[in-house]
Amino acid sequence: MDFNNMTADDLYKLAKQRESDEQKWIAEENKQKIADLREERKQLQARHKKEINEVNSRIRALGGKVAGASTTGKGRTGISAAIVELLDEVGELDTTAIREKLNSIGVSVGNLGQTLAYLKKNGKVDSVSRGVYKKSE
Repeated sequence: MDFNNMTADDLYKLAKQRESDEQKWIAEENKQKIADLREERKQLQARHKKEINEVNSRIRALGGKVAGASTTGKGRTGISAAIVELLDEVGELDTTAIREKLNSIGVSVGNLGQTLAYLKKNGKVDSVSRGVYKKSE
């Protein structure tokens, strides 16, 4: 390309095109970096979840309760997360089974009905029939 024979407008268009190409290249590079970091984060969360589960199991084995224990790795804690996680693992459960399973892992379930109503209202669980719930799709 002979820059000496180009007009000012041609040089300006060429500079704008090069700038646009560089921005696209940088954006693509950043997308790849973000994808790599997300994968690294996912691996860290999986490792963290496993370690927490091991500690929680040891606490439960000694007869202790793990208040607000959640293994979802999604930032949720407490009874709501435990219910959603349980329904995700098992499928459909009635309220009695939900209460028993939560008690067995050390989660206090004094307000189970209210919590299920809250989760249903927020689209986290669906009521299959009276007193039977499953995780929403």
